[in-house]
Amino acid sequence: MKKTAILLAITSAFSVNAIADGFSGGIELDAKFGDNGQKLYETSNGSGIKAFVGYEGFGLSAKRKANFENEYNVNYKYDFENFWLKGEYEFVDKKSVQTDAGVHGQLNDQNKFGVTVGGNVADLFDTSLRLRKDTDLNSSNGSERSNVYRFDLAAGKQVTERMYLNAKLVGQNQRNKDVIKTGDKNKDTIYNVELRATFTAIDNLIPYVEIGNEGQFGNDKRNTYGKVGVVFPF
Repeated sequence: MKKTAILLAITSAFSVNAIADGFSGGIELDAKFGDNGQKLYETSNGSGIKAFVGYEGFGLSAKRKANFENEYNVNYKYDFENFWLKGEYEFVDKKSVQTDAGVHGQLNDQNKFGVTVGGNVADLFDTSLRLRKDTDLNSSNGSERSNVYRFDLAAGKQVTERMYLNAKLVGQNQRNKDVIKTGDKNKDTIYNVELRATFTAIDNLIPYVEIGNEGQFGNDKRNTYGKVGVVFPF
C-alpha cells in the first residue's frame, strides 16, 4: 500500500506539467512467477519497476529489475497512412546482477537493436512484427558473449469496452552455441508464447495479467509463468 501511495503521489505531481507540455509517460510495476518454483519478486524472474516518457513519437524508459538488472531504452515511432514503424535501442546493465554464489559482475552487459512494423487489419485486429538483435558486450569477465536473433509476432483486439487482448509468438535463435553450457548445443532455437489481457476502463490505472510458456536453450524444458502488472499513466 505504501509503494502504491508513493507512486500515485509521484504521478500526480508530474501530471499537470507533463500534459501541458505535450508529454506522456508513466510508471509500471510488474511481478512474474513460474511453475519452476519462482516466487513473486524472486531475483531471477524479471519482476521490476519501469518509468517511461514520450513526446511526439520519441520514447525513453528505464527499468530496474528485482535481479538488480537495469534496462535503458530509447525509441522512435512514426505513423504512416496505413501502418506504423518503430526503431529502438536498449542497453542492459548487468554489473550489479548477483550469481548464485552472490558474486557481482559475472554477466555481460547487452546491446539490443530492434525495428517493429505494425498496423490494423481491416478494422478487425491490430498486428505487429518486431525483429531484434541482442548482443552481449565484452564486459571483461571471461564470459561467453551471447548473440541472439529474435522476432516477436503479435496480434491484439479490443474484445470488450473494458479489455484489450493481445497474443504473441516469440522466436529466438542463439548464434553463439558456446553460450549453451549444458544440454544439447544444437538446440539453439526456442519459441515462447504469451497471452495478455489489459483492462482499459479504469481512470489513471491500467492493470494487466499475462500467462505464457517459455523454452530454454540446450534442452526441451519449458516454463509456464504468470505475470501481473499495473501502469500508472500521467
